[in-house]
Amino acid sequence: MPRGIVLTLALVALLASACSNLQNLDQTIKASCSVLGNDRFDLSYTDGPDLTPDEMLDTPQGKTLEAFFNGGPGEVEGGGYLEADGFSIVSNGYVLGYRNGQPISDFRLDGDDVESWGGCRPVLVRGDQVASRWNLSSPVDPDAKEIAILVEGGACVEQDGTRITTKIVEIVVENEDPVLITAWTREVNMFTGCAGIGITLEAKAVLDLPLGDRKLLDGGLIPPAESEAQR
Repeated sequence: MPRGIVLTLALVALLASACSNLQNLDQTIKASCSVLGNDRFDLSYTDGPDLTPDEMLDTPQGKTLEAFFNGGPGEVEGGGYLEADGFSIVSNGYVLGYRNGQPISDFRLDGDDVESWGGCRPVLVRGDQVASRWNLSSPVDPDAKEIAILVEGGACVEQDGTRITTKIVEIVVENEDPVLITAWTREVNMFTGCAGIGITLEAKAVLDLPLGDRKLLDGGLIPPAESEAQR
């Protein structure tokens, strides 16, 4: 292989590594509609919409969405646009739709075209980590200080077995009333062509005091949600 090509490939690999390291160093907590942590936005966008539907129609992004979803090719699927009672323009190519003050959908635009859209239930993200959802593995004893939880993750099905692709990085406990438990995870060993499946990973959250009558909330969701086993 010519020396110039070798140097170019080495430089590309170095830049990719540097970008990855920068992402790992940036621990600013943001929000994302995707459990993969894509299309991140500031947490302030989860406080409610910036624009009413009428105000949104006065923007270039609003005109594009209206033409696409109201009588256009996206009308059948809807994409959450017609149900939204407010919007926020995160960037020229990214818009959030809201219902009752909470993001319910997001839209990716390329100029006058709508590239993609989907539902939104925001989760916390930081660096290369995502706050994965969790559930109690069993009913909790009020006298317990250690809470067994099951954290949602993923795995790849391969010929020689199943390879886990989610690593639990940290279980953060905020010992208030209610108790907030946030399960930070990172995707590892991900390759294209993976036959992905959902799994749960066992973990423990350590409280400062016995749980008592305090509720347990998943602190990674926005807003935090009560554990299903406690409802």
